[in-house]
Amino acid sequence: MIRHRDIDQLQQLSQAPGKTLTVYLDIDQTNPANRKRQFETRLKDLLRQLRAEHPGDEELAATCADVEESIKRVDPSGKTLVMARHRSLGVTFRHVLRIPLPTGVYWRSGAFLRPLLEALDEHERFGVVLVDAKRARLLTIFMGEIEEHKDLIAPSQPAPPSPASDKILSKARVERRQMEGLASHARTVATEMARLLDQLEVDRLIIGGAVEAAAELSRALPKRLRGRLVEVLPIPLTSSPEEILARTTEVQARLERAAELETVRDLLKEVRKGGRGVAGLPATLAAINQGRVWKLIYRQGLTLDGGFCAACGALAPSADSNCPLCGEPLEPEQRMVDRMSSLVLEHGGHVEAIDGPAAEALAQISDVAAILHA
Repeated sequence: MIRHRDIDQLQQLSQAPGKTLTVYLDIDQTNPANRKRQFETRLKDLLRQLRAEHPGDEELAATCADVEESIKRVDPSGKTLVMARHRSLGVTFRHVLRIPLPTGVYWRSGAFLRPLLEALDEHERFGVVLVDAKRARLLTIFMGEIEEHKDLIAPSQPAPPSPASDKILSKARVERRQMEGLASHARTVATEMARLLDQLEVDRLIIGGAVEAAAELSRALPKRLRGRLVEVLPIPLTSSPEEILARTTEVQARLERAAELETVRDLLKEVRKGGRGVAGLPATLAAINQGRVWKLIYRQGLTLDGGFCAACGALAPSADSNCPLCGEPLEPEQRMVDRMSSLVLEHGGHVEAIDGPAAEALAQISDVAAILHA
């Protein structure tokens, strides 16, 4: 399962001097074209085309050879292979994802992160805890992968005396003892959850299982986890990983769409009152060049052309003029959104690719906008 430290490694590559070869490759074995490792042939074709675009680039040729050798050790157990190779640093990042991403190879300064960052924005890391009076299952879900970590069993409680041996014992006392056992089990699970979920960098939490046990666990959560709890669902403790993944994916998509819509509404308010929001390509690029963008927001799948200054790294809406910062000639840039995203990330900002109702709301003013630092 990919973790935040893996993304940190890629972001370090994106800021390292020199060029990085980044690969996104469809290796999904449900696609007949990928079977018998035919995805290796597809990669070789893509790298051959890339070398043809950069004739005489010996570093690229050597890096391509490294990548072609490395892919021989890839187990095609997912849908997409992500690989980044920086030869002069001797660093290779390689990970197989269980979600589809567009295939492509990129040779540029810094790793090409846009497809992965958009997927990360869409897929927060969820913790799922299913509980009943005796057991609890702890799982995490991220980027289409589900992993089970713990199966906790409650400490056995002494059996209550039989009515024949203790006629004074009332039904209420039996029920109270059962509730005390359930509460003790919930506290044990909550303690173990807190430790494990902190280690696993979980963003959101879902609780399921038996109704009474799930409610008791919700009450037993430490304060720092209560803010991550997004839903209590009637998911049976015995559910298969596939069933748990399907239910969680539904919740995740709904929460993501709602969060995007709220972000865009905040942006629209700021733009209309002339506050911390800017919209449209020229205004957004000006803010990016000045390092003022806190969050870049654009429609999922947006493509833009523009200009890039090799001298100072600034961006412009068109390559037909000189750099707005240093006055040097601009180079055409066909992957403008990728350049914009990289610059925002390098300055410590955030990137949000939106879809659905949020994209429709943003279209009132533009396909691309930004919220600025306070």
